[in-house]
Amino acid sequence: MSKNDNLKAIIEFEGKKAIFEGSTQEVWRSINRFLSEMHPKIAVLSEMVVSVDINEILSKLKNVIQIDKDVGPVVSANLNVNALNDTERVLLTLLMKKVVWILGYSNEETCNVKEVEKESKAKNAGVLLSQLVAQKLVQNVAELGKKGTYKITDYGIQWFVPKILEKIQSGTK
Repeated sequence: MSKNDNLKAIIEFEGKKAIFEGSTQEVWRSINRFLSEMHPKIAVLSEMVVSVDINEILSKLKNVIQIDKDVGPVVSANLNVNALNDTERVLLTLLMKKVVWILGYSNEETCNVKEVEKESKAKNAGVLLSQLVAQKLVQNVAELGKKGTYKITDYGIQWFVPKILEKIQSGTK
């Protein structure tokens, strides 16, 4: 979605009507809040559902991931990517791809194995991606009969961001 997308939702429940308008994230949060107030059981359920606050994630990553209009996403030069193991570099690659997609600088939030291998410099990226899929940190979204296309899951983001921040920032150059 582009930065200019505006979503409008109208919900009527138990005689109350609510209109939500704004970005997808804003509308989603407002609807969740509305439903939580209207039905306490939904509040418990919403706490169980993994969700990522994109604004919070972007804020946390602003000193880690940078976007160069000519070459795409890069890791900030003052951070030590060598502190990461191959699995972490694969996850960082998929996270960067998702961030660039969210910000509207890419048409895709996915990478194939060769792209992941090239960007992460992980020699066994295919094996690592399979392990990450099994751990639910990554999802294989390839169409039937096509080679693997992968994206990081919300659970993967939630799990990975605190770890990457701690590790990569403590290993600054």
